[in-house]
Amino acid sequence: MITFAGRRTASVVTLSVALACLAATASAQSFTVEEPSSILIFPKVVNEDGDNPRDTCIQITNNSNMMAHAYCFYTDGQSLNGVRRWSVTDFRISLTRQQTTTWCASEGRPVDPSDDSTGLDPGAVPPVIPGFTGSLVCIEVDSPFGGGPSGANDFTGRADVAGADYNAIGIPAIDNPNADNILDLDGVEYAQCPSAYHLNFAVNGPAGAVALGPMAGVGLGEGVATVSNSMTVVPCNFDFGNLIPARVSIGFDPIVDETEVVGSEGISDVVCWDNLQLEGTGFNLLTSFGTAQANGTDPATGSPAGFVAVANVLRVGASGGMDLATTNLHAVSDSLANGQIILP
Repeated sequence: MITFAGRRTASVVTLSVALACLAATASAQSFTVEEPSSILIFPKVVNEDGDNPRDTCIQITNNSNMMAHAYCFYTDGQSLNGVRRWSVTDFRISLTRQQTTTWCASEGRPVDPSDDSTGLDPGAVPPVIPGFTGSLVCIEVDSPFGGGPSGANDFTGRADVAGADYNAIGIPAIDNPNADNILDLDGVEYAQCPSAYHLNFAVNGPAGAVALGPMAGVGLGEGVATVSNSMTVVPCNFDFGNLIPARVSIGFDPIVDETEVVGSEGISDVVCWDNLQLEGTGFNLLTSFGTAQANGTDPATGSPAGFVAVANVLRVGASGGMDLATTNLHAVSDSLANGQIILP
């Protein structure tokens, strides 16, 4: 295991988005949340302690009848003293045919041949540090000890964030990948990333009487709940070789309420990883629900830029019970952009 560390400038974030449609399965030449792929991206991985601890449990499955190998990278995007920290920790796993493996981010998974409760060991998986908020990327490779990228499209994945599940975003290989350390998400070597998503959201604030889920621990009778929405965003460029964090600008246009009044929200810069809070004036709707389109652009050129994201909605009941939902988003099918992954 090798750990890299660096720092990046804090980005001031004033908005976010929330609960959205489940993403549809894409074609073989596009990103997917259901079909096996050669690249898996988990945009939201947390290991938060304090009054409301939250952990993330990861599940990865080899869907083929041959052994498959992955080169994985945790990227920590937490903010320390108002400055965005980023650090990268890598590890490798190998799965036998049709094998599923699981681990929780806070504990990792040590190699233990005597442990038969969680299946065959895939290799040592390191734990993330307390306070980790970031992403996980796993890339299929042709050897457990190095080698080049593999285009076999064998892996699917799922994450559980404190009881809220979402599917890993899969980037399938299209043509046989080049045997180098640069993976082009260009629609030729690998699929492109979405540059726009549709979102459905409940407006922040009191949301009427609701029945909260398992996190609340109280069942029915929570009364009026307060809703808070966010969207976790990761740019579709990963330079693990040179440790240069990627940037993407996220804007929301249009934003439409239930009476079809149209608005928009200004752009927020995302460097490496961020959780955007839905608080901008464009989201101050007069109705209880709305829809929005989140658009990614390159801050240097203004051209469309790919990103991956999941939506989050937190409901807090009158007595303090909480329920968190994290969902995949529905991408705008004709809005795709190139990305790149550079391996060490």
